[in-house]
Amino acid sequence: MARRRMAAPDPSFDREVALAIGIARRLRRPMKTFAFELRRELGWESLSSRAVYSWESGEARVPAVALLAAAKVTARSVDQLLETARRMEIWGLFPGE
Repeated sequence: MARRRMAAPDPSFDREVALAIGIARRLRRPMKTFAFELRRELGWESLSSRAVYSWESGEARVPAVALLAAAKVTARSVDQLLETARRMEIWGLFPGE
């Protein structure tokens, strides 16, 4: 049986997802509220503010389920968050600027 090779991660998409998390976080201020709502939506026992910051900065990859949960807690679609991230990236802006 032939093995399938996994495609290499796309750094530009990872960056868009990181920006989308940053946008979602700013829609649900403060950080503690966002982290709490995200943790509750994910069904995780814990989620630190540091973990969310590491997703935003690109230090850690954003789990797909976290992007879905962020969309739900902000009442936006994943597409809306990613489109906003793409526009910000084109304009050279980052969340908070």
